[in-house]
Amino acid sequence: MAQEPLQIDNQHEGVAISCDATIIVFHAPKAFPPGQPVSLTLWPASDRPLALSARSIGSKLLQEQRFEVRARLVNLSRPAREHLVAAFGPR
Repeated sequence: MAQEPLQIDNQHEGVAISCDATIIVFHAPKAFPPGQPVSLTLWPASDRPLALSARSIGSKLLQEQRFEVRARLVNLSRPAREHLVAAFGPR
């Protein structure tokens, strides 16, 4: 399972664990209610960060007091979609 660094709403650190270019699943320090807009930046410390917009589908509390969040990606460009498929596709 891939774990890619992620910045959430420009204030929280998290990790993206899967993405199929429609739905992204990530771990975050807080929950996001269904329908809430979420601003994500994959690879925030790299020279080519990828900004994404999403809407939360829901959050589930994990044992380590973090949340697993599922979100639907919105307004995704073709280059961004291709980059996500390359990063999270089958290895």
